[in-house]
Amino acid sequence: MLVTVPVYLSDRIADTKVEIQIRTVAMDFWASLEHKIHYKFEGNAPEHIKDELVECAQMVSELDARMLALNEEIQNIERKALEEY
Repeated sequence: MLVTVPVYLSDRIADTKVEIQIRTVAMDFWASLEHKIHYKFEGNAPEHIKDELVECAQMVSELDARMLALNEEIQNIERKALEEY
């Protein structure tokens, strides 16, 4: 999310754009891990670590799709119940 906030300088107020990131715990862990990999390995992590990250990303993607499907199913059930009411 980009927002503008006032920054008070000695001679003026400058409206400055800042980025606010709202993350889940998993998102924050992933970002921290990526930062460590780039810092420790300068972007060139060992192949087994890269492979593991790809596998984790696939698992997260599958979980996201399954949770979305469950949410949609629950919403459909709620909608039908309201229509019958």
